[in-house]
Amino acid sequence: MSDDTEGDSTTLSSSVGVVGVLALLVGNAIAVPIFVLPGPLAATAGPSLVLAAVLAAIPAGFVVLYNALLGSAMPVAGGLYVYISRLTAPFWGFLVPWTIPLVAWASLLITATGFAEYVRIFVDAPSPLFVYGLLAFVLVVNLIGLRTVARVQLVFVAGLVASLLVFVVPGLGAVEPANYAPFLPDYGGFALAVVALFYPFLGFGLLVELGEEIDDPGRTIPLVLGVGIGIVALFYVALIAVLVGVVPYAELGSEADLAIAAGAFLPWWGEYVVAAGALFAVVTTVNTTLLVFSRTLMRASRDGIFPGQFARIHPRFETPHYAVLALGLPPFALVPLADEIVGLAAFIGLASLTAYFFCAVGLWNLPREFPDHYANAPFRLRRYRGLLLAVVGGAVVTGAFWIVTLLQRPTVGVVLIGWFVVAYGYYRYRLASVDRIAVYRTMTSLDAHERVGDADERPDD
Repeated sequence: MSDDTEGDSTTLSSSVGVVGVLALLVGNAIAVPIFVLPGPLAATAGPSLVLAAVLAAIPAGFVVLYNALLGSAMPVAGGLYVYISRLTAPFWGFLVPWTIPLVAWASLLITATGFAEYVRIFVDAPSPLFVYGLLAFVLVVNLIGLRTVARVQLVFVAGLVASLLVFVVPGLGAVEPANYAPFLPDYGGFALAVVALFYPFLGFGLLVELGEEIDDPGRTIPLVLGVGIGIVALFYVALIAVLVGVVPYAELGSEADLAIAAGAFLPWWGEYVVAAGALFAVVTTVNTTLLVFSRTLMRASRDGIFPGQFARIHPRFETPHYAVLALGLPPFALVPLADEIVGLAAFIGLASLTAYFFCAVGLWNLPREFPDHYANAPFRLRRYRGLLLAVVGGAVVTGAFWIVTLLQRPTVGVVLIGWFVVAYGYYRYRLASVDRIAVYRTMTSLDAHERVGDADERPDD
């Protein structure tokens, strides 16, 4: 069921190939959190932050697996919401777009804080001026369309990678082994770091939200995910290893510590190169935050569970402009609240991994609910071997994240549970105000252009 869009198109045009998609993915994953989180986390976790980054890649591996399998079988817009509502249960799927505004705003607050810290290295001016200017720029770019975002992303990703190489390559040679002792000064800080460092890896969820706009998504999505996680994991571990290896962890604690650490082994310009990389990462992060989440709101609105305005596509730019505005405007008022980087990161990681657990349950149900999609997928696993392992592994990791968060940041877990309770109330209210049976049928079926046989046929393997 879709609300009337008053003549606007309700589908998005396919337009981005492998190179553009890889740039979007890498730019979304190698993003500003990796510049601003290591310093505050290392202040308590110490050198064990390197191991925390490696362990954070484990749940990220499950996320990549889920995305590759589902994105290959069912490339759609607003993928995570569609997969959970169609393959697990409508209410659990509804929690995705319901929680997305909180996750999006938390992401943008972290981005704003990072931008404010690093821009001070270049310009001595009030930070709100730059924060609001950046948010306005990215909002306009996302309103214009995905092709523009992809072009902007290619430029900034190139600068981002160059900056990281300037820090990592000479930094590995400047590491002092003595700085790695004691390796694990605080077990609680180490556990929280694993949860917080999972947040940057969430960039891999980008592709399943843009399935409708990717060329040959059944093959492109698994390919780009496989290449992307290798690139991103390598950069993350290397960055953190250099940071805690060149500066004693007791001297760390600031969001701008990567740039400060560069001054320990690079000439005077090194700090500015790293700071420039952080600014590039800011742009790539905010670009894809609005890009991905707006597609999910758009799809939930198509189904009738959210107001119909979010489903409308701009007739000229082919973007869900109301959904973009709903996510992009509130952060202008929330920027002054960005004062808890680690807590915000833990909230984003916990909420997202919980959603991916329900996504894993949906993956188990895929062969039964949509057998034609599963059979035609270029990339798939056997149900009682690979799929079962994916579901069990996802459940174990999600449970561990909840335990760590409730022990180290209980407010985060309580807020998320409370938000889910409010969601149930709104969900029941919304169903009471529409044709309940029609909405249920819509939330358990695919659009016509997404069904096997109605969409462009993919060749069987």
